Amino acid sequence: MTRIPARSTLSALGCAALLAVSPLAQAQHAHGAHEHGVAHLSVATDGGELLIELTTPLDNLVGFEHAPRTAAQRKAMAAAEQRLREGGALFAPSTAAGCALREVSVESPWPQGGEQADGHKHDHKHDHKHDHDHGDDGHADLVASYRFECSAPAALERIDTALFDAFPRLRELRAAHASGRGQGSAVLKPGAAALKL
Repeated sequence: MTRIPARSTLSALGCAALLAVSPLAQAQHAHGAHEHGVAHLSVATDGGELLIELTTPLDNLVGFEHAPRTAAQRKAMAAAEQRLREGGALFAPSTAAGCALREVSVESPWPQGGEQADGHKHDHKHDHKHDHDHGDDGHADLVASYRFECSAPAALERIDTALFDAFPRLRELRAAHASGRGQGSAVLKPGAAALKL
């Protein structure tokens, strides 16, 4: 079973490696800050670590971006979060690289299918202002982070993703990557879902 830590427990080295792709990801993100059907993928390698971060509008995962209001919406949120925690099924690094998933972090404005990230339920039937953003403005994003350890990192040449199969509303992944081989970017789509590193 994969341990699911808070995002802050991902290694400092790993976070620094993910930041290496930040300028590429920021440039891509600036062209479409919040587009339904489009998600952003940042990939970085550092030594034997492979780090992947997915940022996506919740609409791509569950078809809505407000706090879940019905049992069906809460169930959809919980199912999407569970699917995202199964990073080994969503991302397949080159087999020869010997990569094993070690950590997963899923940051949702409504984790566990309806509970806020700050721990309280939200029914949206009250009339007060919030000091924190839960996507109440109609735009809510989810961030999932994955850390793999690879026994033969030099053999890591590509990552195949099953995100399009898992989330049919997703139609485009704008990916940025940084590794010892250099930096690059790509647009992945259903039927062309392999990121070459």
